[in-house]
Amino acid sequence: MVLKTMHCVFYQEAQHYDKTLWNITPAGLVVPVGINSSTASPGSKEHSEDINIPSCREFLLFAAIDYHVFRNWHVNVYSKKKLVFSTKGMPPSSVIDVGSMEEALPVVIAQMVRRPHSQSILRGIASLNSPERIDSDSSGPYNISIEDVPDTPVCSIDFHSYAPEGYKVSATIQELAVAYHKVVQYIKHRAPDFAHPSLHHHEVAEIDVGQTLWIAIFGGVLFDRGRLTIQNLPGRWAIKDSDPDHAYLGRLEVVLRLIEPYGMTSTFTEIIKSNGISRRSTYAFLLAGVFAQAIACYFLTVGTSAGVWTSVALANSLFIGRLTDLHSLFWGKTLDTLQPGMKMCVPGSTKILAIATFDRTTPREGGLRPGLLLNLVGATASLLGAIFQNTTRNALGFSPFAYTPAWVVFTSVALCLGMSFLIAGTLIFQQIREKTWSHDSELPTRWITYTTLISSCFVSGLAIFFYKSHLSHLWPVLDALVWLSGMPLGMIENGYCPSLDMNILHMLLTNRWIMGAVASAVGSVNPSS
Repeated sequence: MVLKTMHCVFYQEAQHYDKTLWNITPAGLVVPVGINSSTASPGSKEHSEDINIPSCREFLLFAAIDYHVFRNWHVNVYSKKKLVFSTKGMPPSSVIDVGSMEEALPVVIAQMVRRPHSQSILRGIASLNSPERIDSDSSGPYNISIEDVPDTPVCSIDFHSYAPEGYKVSATIQELAVAYHKVVQYIKHRAPDFAHPSLHHHEVAEIDVGQTLWIAIFGGVLFDRGRLTIQNLPGRWAIKDSDPDHAYLGRLEVVLRLIEPYGMTSTFTEIIKSNGISRRSTYAFLLAGVFAQAIACYFLTVGTSAGVWTSVALANSLFIGRLTDLHSLFWGKTLDTLQPGMKMCVPGSTKILAIATFDRTTPREGGLRPGLLLNLVGATASLLGAIFQNTTRNALGFSPFAYTPAWVVFTSVALCLGMSFLIAGTLIFQQIREKTWSHDSELPTRWITYTTLISSCFVSGLAIFFYKSHLSHLWPVLDALVWLSGMPLGMIENGYCPSLDMNILHMLLTNRWIMGAVASAVGSVNPSS
């Protein structure tokens, strides 16, 4: 199904090659002058009957061989001190006609040399073997011997998927050679169907890395370790009563229909791209944000009457959209995130149709939720600030601590209870009309309402009791109640709240702020008053 829509080469008139060094076969492949082509006649039925379709892994390796190649570089490949292959004058993106894995070996070695240092170790080996010192911008000649190529993986190619090192395309030179040979045989087999009717020795098959890569992706090369996300398909889609295989194949069939006008042509590049922001480099934002959170929480507790919960909540609001949340954004938790990976667009639109990456991460969340770390660090810093409050104030020359007037305690309690009654009244009048309180869809609303309203009344009652009984030193109990009762609301995860009516959610969060203020007010009154 995929191979009927896309092909790994397209044919066009050969340009910029040395005709004294290279010949073009009837199938559009190239061979060095003086070497007989191993190509059977393009229309040979005998040749076409026993062709094996390469695997998706082999298509991926074939794309990797030509990806990011510096096409003007001159590489000489030797075997037992005898020159067996050279890229001098080679047509750009052309396919070398090889009849066996042994013939493909020097070809893929040369292609591995002609690329950035980070993608293959063979470039460094070839640079050392060159007759004179070659700088990083030189086009060669680079010399390399087959005997010097190790049996270990020689490439690490990512196609701008921003995957960690262990997830990149890696293979030994033998694996690359086998893949190259099998795909070349497949190209020769398909040449009668896809070459121009007037194909002669002046048209050449050029490798289309993009189509080859997406042939491998749609063929399932990412199923074991990577991720393929298909989105923005026309119509409504669901997976109820459908197994994963049929769900995937149904979506793939629609994708292939959409991109069919671009398949097997050079215009395929108009609907694909690779971009995004590397997720690994954003830990600097996380570390800076957590460090700033600790400082803010510590000095809010030292310099003000705010309790632990209030200090953390204030610090969270200070850093919304800043350092720590920059880490969240780069990890894909917001709607405007530019996800890293290989992308295919909806034809005629900038909307993303498919995103593929070698790193199996979720589209909208990374492996680390910074809200948990942010709040734990903030709470720890606030507790240390409460413990060393007097020591820090004296060391920094702060003014003497002023106790909060008693009326502040009663005012905060009145506000807390008033907001609770306002929320309860709103829900009662809403449910009189809607009558959905017992529905499963209202489960988050019920949990959050019960935990917030009951705890607000409990905190308010304890606050009055502590004040009247001269037990204001027990105010951390109130702070702890605010923290624990807020867990169903997701308070321990910054910005992570369950789905419910936004108006009710805002009132519930406001009530929690006031509950924190009640605890802070009790903790800052004169114990002897």
